[in-house]
Amino acid sequence: MNRLKVASTLFRSALGIVFLALFASTSSAGVIYEYRELGSSAVIGTLDILAPPASSDTGWSTADSSNLISLFLDDAVFGLGNGDVLLSGGTFSGFGVISNDGSKLDDGGIGIIFPTIFPPNPDDPTIDRTLVFGFGVPAGGDSIRLASFDTFPDGSVVIGDLFVDGDWTAAPDAAVPEPGTLALVGMGVMALGRSALRRRR
Repeated sequence: MNRLKVASTLFRSALGIVFLALFASTSSAGVIYEYRELGSSAVIGTLDILAPPASSDTGWSTADSSNLISLFLDDAVFGLGNGDVLLSGGTFSGFGVISNDGSKLDDGGIGIIFPTIFPPNPDDPTIDRTLVFGFGVPAGGDSIRLASFDTFPDGSVVIGDLFVDGDWTAAPDAAVPEPGTLALVGMGVMALGRSALRRRR
């Protein structure tokens, strides 16, 4: 009787995994590009682009901003926080990315306008920020520009600019596992653990 329960549990778990695979098949992997400042080996940004169109070993291009999966920038350098920049509520002011061979980003650009930050103290300035990426072929030809505009109650404006030159290159393990695959592995491990516990009991 105990064997029948274990078998039926395994069957239900396997069936659940099959359904999960069917529903997760629409999720897609991406190619991650890492940003390093010219002359440095430290990664200060990652850009995850849907594959396809992105590929780490063949040329590709896109003019569809929905192909971006995530964008993270080092908070110590850019001061935009540690979260996904794409989830900040910003709007695209321009978008286009071209890679000649997949190993790096070679042409195009991305512009993001962030929502205005209104201060809790009326004497402090409102803050408007724009983030612009430019992609170029030569070494150090990829630039990131962060512009901030602090507007004070008296109408005065203080402009701050940050320019960083470097290169976007495909991460060594450019192929990212699909979320559905990771979920299936997790479900399989859980099912095995559960059946092992029941056998002990």
